[in-house]
Amino acid sequence: MNIIHEITSINERFTTKGSKLRIEKRGEKLNIRGTLPSKGNKNNSKIQRISLGLKADSTGLEEAEKKLQLINLQLELNQFDWKDWT
Repeated sequence: MNIIHEITSINERFTTKGSKLRIEKRGEKLNIRGTLPSKGNKNNSKIQRISLGLKADSTGLEEAEKKLQLINLQLELNQFDWKDWT
């Protein structure tokens, strides 16, 4: 399995659904990066990163995809809160 190829495939799927978030690999860990509400002001958004603490392997990627889906749902429902992700 080529992890970079798999990440690209997942990101493309979410982009076509209108997501502004993506999974990224930094070193040997996975993160989610994209436009998120500001930590201090929920009415202001900026590009930010959520460290998932997951290894960049097939198991970690499956979990990262689920978390990406959850964050997108929270954003859609206006229920995203940084305390759930820090």
